[in-house]
Amino acid sequence: MILIESLTMLYKNDKGVRDINISLEDGEVKGLLGPNGSGKSTIMRSFMGFLKPSEGTLTVNGIDTLDSPVEAKKVIGYLPGDPQLPQNVTSKTMFKLGAQMRAASIDYAMELSERFELDVNQKVKELSKGNRQKSALILAFLHRPKALILDEPTSGLDPFHQRTFFEMVDEFSGKGVSILLSSHIITEVEKITSSIAVLKEGSKIYDKSLSTFKKEAKDDGKELEDAFFEFYDRGQE
Repeated sequence: MILIESLTMLYKNDKGVRDINISLEDGEVKGLLGPNGSGKSTIMRSFMGFLKPSEGTLTVNGIDTLDSPVEAKKVIGYLPGDPQLPQNVTSKTMFKLGAQMRAASIDYAMELSERFELDVNQKVKELSKGNRQKSALILAFLHRPKALILDEPTSGLDPFHQRTFFEMVDEFSGKGVSILLSSHIITEVEKITSSIAVLKEGSKIYDKSLSTFKKEAKDDGKELEDAFFEFYDRGQE
């Protein structure tokens, strides 16, 4: 279970997020939606303890991620929006190190590498953007975490390997893993989420099940993308 309560994290320019409340039950996949600059990454980085919020309680499976960061990270798999990977090692070496740090086996990482058709013997600096993204995703999943925080997870992936990622999300959520993932592509989120939270200028303006959002859009005679864009066109608070 992921719980974000009354999160406020402001930068010096007064941008950031204010009074964010988001919760995920075991097995729930929630899409965090909004345009660039709406606060998606700020929420995720705050949850991981990389930013220090002025207010808020952030927990995963009952563990406070700010007070007990080491314990929390043992059960979280995290993919940042712009993964910074070591350049002069192979993906296999990176997975070995990641597995050792997590007291896990490398076997699952190698299985995922096959599913993603990733050459683990290439150095990271030689990989394409898509293959670097695959490597970063595998690092997030390799210890079979109890919760996943994924910032723009399909960035750089071709449609075939997007499907592989979607299958992984289904598998993990089916085992009770809570998954919070960010996107600005509503059609992508439609494929894998059970609920959505929409952000605008650092505030949450919508948080309901995906089925409810679909019904509301249908009742209004709108496509999902049009319904999503209306959050911004109408200037809703």
